[in-house]
Parts: sequence; C-alpha cells; structure tokens
Amino acid sequence: MDLELVFSFANSIAFICWVLLFVLYQKRWVYKALFSVVFPLLALIYLYFIIQGLWHEPQGGFDSLANVKLLFSNDEAVLAGWIHYLVFDLFVGMWICHDADRRTINRWVLLPCLLLTFMMGPTGLLLYVIIRAFYMRKFPQEPYVENLVH
Repeated sequence: MDLELVFSFANSIAFICWVLLFVLYQKRWVYKALFSVVFPLLALIYLYFIIQGLWHEPQGGFDSLANVKLLFSNDEAVLAGWIHYLVFDLFVGMWICHDADRRTINRWVLLPCLLLTFMMGPTGLLLYVIIRAFYMRKFPQEPYVENLVH
C-alpha cells in the first residue's frame, strides 16, 4: 500500500472537514456526516495500520521517551500516529463549533481557536475555553443538555 497516498488522503479529508466546520458549523448535517462517515473511515484506516504494526515484531513501549521513539520506528506506525492526531483534533474542533453554536459565539471569534486546534490541538482548545469563560460571564445562558449528533 502506498503510504504517501494514504497520508495525502487522510490530510485532504481532514482539511475539508475543518473547512466545513468553519463555514457550516451551524448545520447539523455536518456533524452527522463527520460522525457517521469521516470518523469511521479514518478510524478504520488507523486500525488497519495499528494491526499492520502488530504483525511486525513490536518494539518499544510507553515507559520512556526512547521506547516511545522505538514504537514509531516504522512508517506505518508514524502514519497511524498522524491519523490519530487528525481524528482527535477534528473531534475537538467539532466540540468547539457545537458548543460555540449553542452559546452563540461568533464564528469569527472561533477562527483563531479552530486554526490553533488544527495546527496545535491543545492550544486551540485552551484559547476556546478562555473565550468561552468570557462569554459565559458576559452573556449568561441556561445550561443545555443535548446530544452532539442530534
């Protein structure tokens, strides 16, 4: 299997999803499409490469930095790790958009949060949490409980 092709495919899908999130974050079908199509697809690709790594004699572990580096000593493991980042950052971006929509936070205020989440996951989430706290203080709302998919 051409790993560069899989890498390009996963990156392209993730980028399209991020654009959809920013442009259409108020549309429920975007979340449904991402949860029902994109996440399963990327998760299956991720699982495939994890299983490929198990067929080879696994090296490394999680007990030291040197052993973590050994875990990523082959291209399949690096690709699986990259897809892992893509999926989790996209999920965080979806949560940010969904939460901001419910709290009526302007999409342009979200733009730096989404860009940072896309490029440096936790930093974007931190910025959104700060903005969210400001909005909750300035514009208090009733708490809501709603399923993200509905």
